[in-house]
Amino acid sequence: MKKLNPNWITGFTDAEGCFYINFYKNKNKNKWHIQPSFQIDLHAKDKNLLREIQSIFEDKGTIFTSKIYYKVSYRVYGILDIVKVIIPHFDKYPLITKKQSDFLLFKSIIEIISKGQHLTDSGLFKIASLKASLNKGLPEKLNKYFPTIIKVERPKVNIPININPHWIGGFYSGEGCFYVNIYKSKEHKIGYGIALQIILGQHNRDRLLLEKIVNILESGKIYERKNSNTIV
Repeated sequence: MKKLNPNWITGFTDAEGCFYINFYKNKNKNKWHIQPSFQIDLHAKDKNLLREIQSIFEDKGTIFTSKIYYKVSYRVYGILDIVKVIIPHFDKYPLITKKQSDFLLFKSIIEIISKGQHLTDSGLFKIASLKASLNKGLPEKLNKYFPTIIKVERPKVNIPININPHWIGGFYSGEGCFYVNIYKSKEHKIGYGIALQIILGQHNRDRLLLEKIVNILESGKIYERKNSNTIV
């Protein structure tokens, strides 16, 4: 079987991946623990795809199956696995959506943990300030414990001049949708028309990226919606 292209992996991660930092407290010792993870969640029918992705990452991490929600999850928790496999991949094949900002924040947190600084109060607060800018920020329960935390500025992401076509394939595999639109039409004898569409939706913050994709593919238009843009 032909292995997935590493740029495809990055494109798919831009669509479906997450760099996550979990804070939890040891009730017996009353100390905070930090659990970083790289994760991808998909429908159960795509379990084989997660296995292929896992093989690209040197078989690190674990795949979990939820029969209740028909979901499969790929998780890499180990610090050494993240440092030696996950981070080097995305350093070599960078993310290009705003998720790159999350990766850089995540990477900074991993560096703090690797140095053992997360065991100090100053290191813990620094991680909390980074997490406050990561993904959806600090959950309410952590805001109560860290009320004075100031978010760090999210790193800026520049769209590359050239986008690898494998990245586009991976991104569309995660975010794209093939849609058949049947609509009423006076211009057709049967009273209906059919439009075949390939749809790609993203948050407004990635509009420039969508414009870049339209230019590369030389097709499609961008339609604005509340907090999001869509290529059709």
